Amino acid sequence: MSGERYARQVMLPEIGESGQKKLLRSSALVVGCGGLGSVLLYCLCGMGVGRIGFCDGDLVSRSNLNRQFLHTPRDIGRQKARSAYEKLKAFAPELTLEPLPFHLTRENAAETVSGYDVVLLALDSVGARLTANEACVRRNIPLVDGGISGMNGTLFTVRPGKTACLACLYAGVKMPGEPPASFAPVVSMVSAMEAQSCANILLGLDNPSDGNLLLFGGASLSIDRARIQKSERCTVCGKYTG
Repeated sequence: MSGERYARQVMLPEIGESGQKKLLRSSALVVGCGGLGSVLLYCLCGMGVGRIGFCDGDLVSRSNLNRQFLHTPRDIGRQKARSAYEKLKAFAPELTLEPLPFHLTRENAAETVSGYDVVLLALDSVGARLTANEACVRRNIPLVDGGISGMNGTLFTVRPGKTACLACLYAGVKMPGEPPASFAPVVSMVSAMEAQSCANILLGLDNPSDGNLLLFGGASLSIDRARIQKSERCTVCGKYTG
């Protein structure tokens, strides 16, 4: 372990030497290498999560650059996963980084999420969220979901068999017809909250977003919380007990 690199966080009683070793033995998959994924992936590397996968089939566009800090104008037209790998490998060469340059689908979700300790979503598609949710619930993998809607954001963690899942949360939600408005500070805040939830899970700390929808107001810098009840009628988690 690179003692100097992680020295400032090893000082924390919530982490310490044992916690840092635990992080370095852990793995996480991030679905999406865009706005949320950019800060989230940098945070996971900074934390020292030993193995990090990241899945995205999109290409970098100029409209991404206001908030997607993994990419530069030179990356326009390139695969986001490949662009992300280059930046992250330069930032944290000692970690195992696994770029997955494809979209998560019903056909590949089960295989893609398998083998990771936690899955984190950085998506603007409800359909893709539900695909990841089903795969994680079936395999008993904790799932952290972040969302953006203009100046507001959301955070929710699924603990299969213990909390409601994303199918419970998004039941009846209509898919937006166009991408949501995004502002870099709000995106970065929600990304950092996702990273902290991941740390809480991997370190065995209390995680306030377990089964709770955290509502972040960017302009007001406010956070509200709503408990999401598990639906017995949910076709994904209704009868799942872990």
